[in-house]
Amino acid sequence: MSKRKQQVSGSQSVPLQQGPSPEYPLIVEDLGTNTNPERWLHENHWDNDAEVQIVAAGIAGAQNLGVPVAAGEQRRIRELTIRNTCPVDVVVYLRAQITGNIKLSLDVPTQTTRVWSSQDGREFGAAEQPQVYANVTGGTIYASASGVEA
Repeated sequence: MSKRKQQVSGSQSVPLQQGPSPEYPLIVEDLGTNTNPERWLHENHWDNDAEVQIVAAGIAGAQNLGVPVAAGEQRRIRELTIRNTCPVDVVVYLRAQITGNIKLSLDVPTQTTRVWSSQDGREFGAAEQPQVYANVTGGTIYASASGVEA
């Protein structure tokens, strides 16, 4: 009986190579095209440019976060920062302006700042206008948002 040396095979029953091979070149360069999630996030970053304010009025008030979502685009708000200067706790809502659909609600205690974040975020489709909404008494609610739009 002869002993045969068995060669280790890869996932497609192709013998593994010990070095460069013209038949099975190794991919050693990533140009970032659809393969680099960090680059995609930077290229499609969205934020509302400036902090918005809902001023004490004793009634419910709302402020738009940026402009409506462009046609053919989707916006995902992934982070929301809310500062409450009111003497009472306030519930702040992230919602769509036209439909009033509430995407998120946050309880913000008096004289505090809350930061909400989510990897997936809250989605707003084409023509939807994201906004923050709250009933403010004796102070001001400051809000800023960021995410992606593509």
